[in-house]
Amino acid sequence: MKLTPEIIPGKSLGGILLNTSVDQVISKFSSDYTVDFSDNIVTLDAGLITIGHDENRLIYSVMCNSKFKGSYLDKLWAGMTVRDVLKHSSTQIAWGGAVVVDGIEGIGLPLPDGFDDFDQLTDYLQLDHVFEHLSVFLI
Repeated sequence: MKLTPEIIPGKSLGGILLNTSVDQVISKFSSDYTVDFSDNIVTLDAGLITIGHDENRLIYSVMCNSKFKGSYLDKLWAGMTVRDVLKHSSTQIAWGGAVVVDGIEGIGLPLPDGFDDFDQLTDYLQLDHVFEHLSVFLI
């Protein structure tokens, strides 16, 4: 099975549904993608997709890197710059280690290590800073 470009905040990324068994995902995608395991993390194709799951093997987050070809309403995508974020959104807040825009819950751009809060997105990050990843997570 191939990934889809669809991103639904708080629900799914690439056709991988949150709050479902990671084992189902592995069985669906292992014929088309390389699958690696580490603790409670499963990666497809060396980080194209990174899946976080709990001890019950239920998925709580799905993250993609900039090689993933999909966006959320042409507003959020992996690989966008700070400049892109400011151009495509009205408000930006730091929540749970990610940039959340326009109050859209369940989707964000993970902040670099050490940056977990800001008053303005440009407080610590340059306009050309690239958000390599996008994450969809349970709310």
